[in-house]
Amino acid sequence: MAKIYTIKGNGNIREAQISDLGAAILKLIVKGKDGKDRDVVLGFDTVDEYKVNPAFFGAVVGPIANRTAKARFSINGHTYEMEEDIDEGINNLHTSREKGLHKTKFEDVKLDDNSISLTHRVEDMDDGFPGNRSIGVRYEIDGDTLRITYTLTTDRDTVFNPTNHSYFNLNGHDSGKIFGHTFKFNADSYTEVDEGLIPTGEFVPIVGSKYDFSEEKAFTSESAPIDHNFRRKDNDSFGVAASVYSPESGIRMTVSSDLPGIQVYTGAMIPTITGKGGYTYGSFSGVALETQFFPNCLNEGVHNPDFKYPLVKAGEDFKSVTEYRFDI
Repeated sequence: MAKIYTIKGNGNIREAQISDLGAAILKLIVKGKDGKDRDVVLGFDTVDEYKVNPAFFGAVVGPIANRTAKARFSINGHTYEMEEDIDEGINNLHTSREKGLHKTKFEDVKLDDNSISLTHRVEDMDDGFPGNRSIGVRYEIDGDTLRITYTLTTDRDTVFNPTNHSYFNLNGHDSGKIFGHTFKFNADSYTEVDEGLIPTGEFVPIVGSKYDFSEEKAFTSESAPIDHNFRRKDNDSFGVAASVYSPESGIRMTVSSDLPGIQVYTGAMIPTITGKGGYTYGSFSGVALETQFFPNCLNEGVHNPDFKYPLVKAGEDFKSVTEYRFDI
């Protein structure tokens, strides 16, 4: 049976609740400018509801996040087949609706007051990927920062591109739509995509585009819905990817990462669904900020130097860090 664990903070982050099912963030309690504590992530009241979770609320998705063209990729000349997603035609989304990390129970859990480490061990090809692997997710509250560390070890060459799919509403998960939040993207461009949302391999400058949040401005009901991957400036090292601010709560969330891209999804297609406390979520109830390699990196990254290929060689260790900092 899946369990819920709580880690505590002593800064603007009061606490986080994490489940060993999907290594999901169930609650994230943050102090606002009025001193009121708010749960700023969308989700459900019970762990059992995360066994369905059509919008991937709070969960770690992978081993390969985002879209993969024609649901296939190659490693060392060998082609691997993935599931064609029910909503994506011939393409794959987030590895698998039923066998992805968001539906996986992490077997080993180590809990401290302010951190939790979750580990899942998977045998060669059990999930369609090569290698006997150890997949780790660690959450740590460090002052005003929630730090996520992803790790992987493998005995065969494999690929790995995880992300966290939390939806944030800085006014509180039960406060309505995110219109009025301000965005700023520390990005120079976004991935151009075809009608199936698969990158063409080209990047479009964000300045002057309908997704131009190069300077902080409000996301409103008149703004174009966003479901795009933005290329971080100076993305060869750890740095800021994006920030979101709520004038109502006074909470500013800054997202930093060592990965090259961030998928910003403003939730236009969040289904009408009952969430925590009986509150009904729907379109634009939250924004997901998913740090990751670029979509279709398994194919485009093989030959395009502007894309990065998430190959992990046998015997090597993968480690990536994403931080969500909350200031008031």
